[in-house]
Amino acid sequence: MDRLVIESILSETEKIYVSNDSESAELGTILMLGFKADHAEQVVNAFTALKNITHDKAVELVICKTLASGIYDVELKTDALDEPVRILNKAIPDDLLLRLENQLQKNRKILLGTNVSEQESWISLTHALVKECAVKEK
Repeated sequence: MDRLVIESILSETEKIYVSNDSESAELGTILMLGFKADHAEQVVNAFTALKNITHDKAVELVICKTLASGIYDVELKTDALDEPVRILNKAIPDDLLLRLENQLQKNRKILLGTNVSEQESWISLTHALVKECAVKEK
């Protein structure tokens, strides 16, 4: 599965949130991508493919602020892919951003998962940041 197919499937993300699952708390912070159940099989396949592509590689999560307040672009960057996987124009609550930034300052482990995939397919992030990204002129 190539990057564009993975990106297309992950663009169906309904919401982004931090898991409150106390059983997984020892794993660190778990950033979840939420999907509708009818996309589950596609999402599981895409996320598993992404995990396989990034296996043993550094994976960086970049949350880019956009011109619209509360709307962000999410990028997964890795040397294993020619370009980042982009999930564009997603609403992320301010409290979630603060929580993520606090976790980053404490240098805590962050995992990226989905609400429809098993824990084994979640991706360990080696770095994550929230930043102002350049706006491309059309």
